[in-house]
Amino acid sequence: MQLLGRQERSRSVWEITQEVREYASHISGAEIRVTENQSNMGGPSGGRGGGGALQVELRGNNMQDLAVAADKVEKILRHEVKGVGDVNSSYTEGMPELQLTVNRDKLKVFDASLADIDTAFSSAISGLSAGELKNDPLNGGQDTKIKVRFKGADGYHASDVARVPVWANGKLAYLGDVADIKDGRGPVSIRRVDKQRSIQLGANLRGRPVGDVVRDVKQILQETDLGEGVTYRFKGQASRMNETFGELISALFLALVLIYMLLAVLYESVLTPFIRMFSLPLGLIGSVLLLFLTHNTLNLYSMIGILVMDGIVAKNGTLLIDYTLTLMDRGRTALEAIVEAGCVRLKPICMTTITMMVGMLPMALAMTDGAETRVSMAWVIIGGLLTSTVFTLLVIPIIFLYFYQKKESARSS
Repeated sequence: MQLLGRQERSRSVWEITQEVREYASHISGAEIRVTENQSNMGGPSGGRGGGGALQVELRGNNMQDLAVAADKVEKILRHEVKGVGDVNSSYTEGMPELQLTVNRDKLKVFDASLADIDTAFSSAISGLSAGELKNDPLNGGQDTKIKVRFKGADGYHASDVARVPVWANGKLAYLGDVADIKDGRGPVSIRRVDKQRSIQLGANLRGRPVGDVVRDVKQILQETDLGEGVTYRFKGQASRMNETFGELISALFLALVLIYMLLAVLYESVLTPFIRMFSLPLGLIGSVLLLFLTHNTLNLYSMIGILVMDGIVAKNGTLLIDYTLTLMDRGRTALEAIVEAGCVRLKPICMTTITMMVGMLPMALAMTDGAETRVSMAWVIIGGLLTSTVFTLLVIPIIFLYFYQKKESARSS
């Protein structure tokens, strides 16, 4: 279903889906899954089997062992991990079938081959082609292919198949003489990953970050015997989260290096841009604090917000230090210059900070459709601007005076 616009409802997407889950839990005799789509475009968020925010992929060479392991993991996700619901699996037990296993030693006794067995079995069950009936009036005048097979072959049991005759090298035998026939179940589909059989289990999250759930599941699976040769790995949001976080951290580190190099060239100093770099950790204090107070998590959007916040809060330290150096060139002492620079630059710093914060408020308050998933980015920027503005006017001057006095004492000595 598609919800009303954000202005026309008082509950978030997650609150509504949770209420639907609680209502559906009272319906017996049916398996009901409720998933929320975290975007403003229609479409399901997971596949029919093994889909969801949390995905665990099991691999192995033996399908029976893999099915047993999948059943264990499914029970773990349903009953032992908090914040997990709508557990589903890509494994579907196959339809009933007759399984025929040829005994090669008996084949030698009857001097038969696998081709003889295949011909006898396929002719009895599937039938052999016996030509075509041209211009069949019962088929709209089209040609009809003719196949000849045993009567009632669709309903054969294992004992019936065992009596199918096999003509091999002038001798008459029966399938039951050269093969073991039993009832079984065959897989509906076979899924392979890296040349191994694979079963994928999926689940949706309920009020817990995917990182916390993955940590709990991993701890339980390490203590669980899944069987010989069965391995597991996390997919979906869990694997993408680790990859994305690694890339964003690399991007953040590269951005800091490039900013430092640029400022070092502009200021013709390696110390001045180093002092300015303290703006980022001062901004991170407010970002993390505001995420905690607003019950948001450190996710993809909040990491992007940290990158944006670093570029925004940089201007506070740059404005303050740049004007301080200008006053020092005019003959002021370091203490006089940093105090006057703080007074003069206070108004433009506050004006730009307030402008940025007001601009982020619509996103932070989720006033537009689909904005629930992006609120963490806005709160990160707002929190970083708040603490960075306050601490820049207090901490950066102290750090500047410390390094400047240390530099002057080194010159005098």
